[in-house]
Amino acid sequence: MKLISNSAIVTGAAQGIGRGIAERLMRDGANVLLFGRTGAKVEEAARDLNRISEGRTRAVPFEGDVSRAEDVARGIEVATRELGLPGILVNNAGTATLAPLLELPDEDFDQVMATNLKGPFLFMKAFGRALVQAQQPGVVVNISSLNQIAVTDGLAHYCASKAGLANLSKVAASELGRHGIRVNVVAPGVIRTPLAESVGLLDVMGQEFLARTPLGKTCGMPADVAGVVSFLCGEDAAWITGETISVDGGNHIRGLHSYWDMMSRAAK
Repeated sequence: MKLISNSAIVTGAAQGIGRGIAERLMRDGANVLLFGRTGAKVEEAARDLNRISEGRTRAVPFEGDVSRAEDVARGIEVATRELGLPGILVNNAGTATLAPLLELPDEDFDQVMATNLKGPFLFMKAFGRALVQAQQPGVVVNISSLNQIAVTDGLAHYCASKAGLANLSKVAASELGRHGIRVNVVAPGVIRTPLAESVGLLDVMGQEFLARTPLGKTCGMPADVAGVVSFLCGEDAAWITGETISVDGGNHIRGLHSYWDMMSRAAK
């Protein structure tokens, strides 16, 4: 598969889905700036990915916060200096907490919106401006969630942020298409990541989620998402923009159980 650019930025790249995407893009020929909030983690990820790559492609670590415009601008500057003007942007950084609406702290709402929605907005704006100025094409893949269409109790702020990201991506696809920049969304279902494991989500899903997944697994793996992202960043997807691809084993067909109900039962 031939990517449209050999320079990419992946946010939230220190672990989980982001790291899996970075590894796949490197395997497919791109040098990648790993943008992450925790310097030590993103540096460790870069060391591991460079070891796996064996010099074929390069990972560059960068510590920054996607919700800060100055960090976003600096990240693009470093990527351009170290790897060449990036033609691929994957907005993967995301966060969530779990609380019913009436008990949801204001600061949790603000933090989730800042990371999940403002971050992609800031990055698409800075990335798009750089490519338009250079008169170069590019591609953006925004990592959303099945929760952009299937809501669940306890995730009001997360569901709202992902629904907002879906429509933001459509507007971006419409406006940036004239400049040769494609924008698409990948919406994972439940994926085995350190975050999902740390909150105990995978331990309590069991047969309830299995029964709702046509392909017969409780969860997917980061590589399942990464392969779709790489396709969207390649020349074979040159006529695709403004689309959302669900990567969930078909879970969206049958809907979601309430994460809140399952976690509450497990806590008893």
